[in-house]
Amino acid sequence: MPEAVSVPTPKKGTVQIDPRGKSVYQPQLDGLRALAILGILAEHFGLALPAMLRCGPLSVRFFFVLTGYFITLSLWRVKAEMAESRESSHRPLGRYYLARLLRIGPPFYFALFAGAALGIAEVRTNFLWLATFQANNYIAYLGYWPDSISHFWSLAVQEQFYMLWPLVVLALPRRWFLPLMISFILFGLGFRIVCIMLTPATLLRWVTLFGCLDSFAVGGLIAYLMQAKVLQKLWQSQTMLIAMPLIAFACFFLGRALMTLPEGNLWLALTESVDAIFLAWVLTASLIGIKGRYANILSWSPLVYLGKISYGVYVYHVFVIVVVSPLLEPYGYSEAHGNLVRLMILFTLTLAISSLSWHYLEQPFLAWKKSLSPKRRPALEPVPVTSSQTTFA
Repeated sequence: MPEAVSVPTPKKGTVQIDPRGKSVYQPQLDGLRALAILGILAEHFGLALPAMLRCGPLSVRFFFVLTGYFITLSLWRVKAEMAESRESSHRPLGRYYLARLLRIGPPFYFALFAGAALGIAEVRTNFLWLATFQANNYIAYLGYWPDSISHFWSLAVQEQFYMLWPLVVLALPRRWFLPLMISFILFGLGFRIVCIMLTPATLLRWVTLFGCLDSFAVGGLIAYLMQAKVLQKLWQSQTMLIAMPLIAFACFFLGRALMTLPEGNLWLALTESVDAIFLAWVLTASLIGIKGRYANILSWSPLVYLGKISYGVYVYHVFVIVVVSPLLEPYGYSEAHGNLVRLMILFTLTLAISSLSWHYLEQPFLAWKKSLSPKRRPALEPVPVTSSQTTFA
């Protein structure tokens, strides 16, 4: 999950886009991370929700979209550094890969070793698959969800994305970026359709990088359109300002309805596509459009803090379920009874472990990562679209 950039926080309700293209910390994004991780926790802790409010899968996709946005911007900076650097042109790219490892690696490998030490059989048996970020491909091979390690599939997809995306951004001529993002979005949909036609099983289309590529591409597309000032122009249009949320929420509810279809139905392939439209609006609104009370809600300090530690929450929460749930069952606190006390215990323990991890494990490595980085440069890759080139109603 992408980390926040540590820079001074702007005033609430202001447009928080640096005119030079630099990443500016936005508490709203951490608020959205918090809402996304709460959706995942509700799903995995067994909180009974109506089908139309089931947001676990949508939340995972939000982290993919956010990753696509931030990593694309980061790689444009790397590209600028490689062009201007007097040192080896490969050093900025090396720093990029090291930065990704320093962000994801410490909590991830700590969780793996802790899981093995606690005797979680699926961690011990499949340690090599997990440690090499191949959990998603292993799950696709198995054809079922291994309960205690299934959540690592999305981390594997993200790491594979981190490894491969520089080939797209750094080697790609600027004029090809937009068409390629659109191609990736269509490819993701086509891949899921083919998977459903070949087999009704969910896993292959869900857990592989190919099936998630369109979510990352949506994030990359938003990065491009933000840098080109296209989305800012759209937001100035009263027509689009009304139409965009209506379309977005229509896609949200359509996505929840599609999830109720039986396996093997070709319309299921559209679920992630319509979710991506909703998530694109959510991210864009957070970047340039959320003001007033909505910004204040998403910038509420407990929510922002939960967003900051959300990566640890995701990494540790399943192990908390696996280890603690059997200890609660003799007291009648089981998932089968939908017990609120059980939910609160799991949630509190997960937050406590994640908070300790954030302060004493992740923060030192993030400080090291920051010390390795040169002074941030603008992400200048896209050429802004002028009003003479594009008009909006």
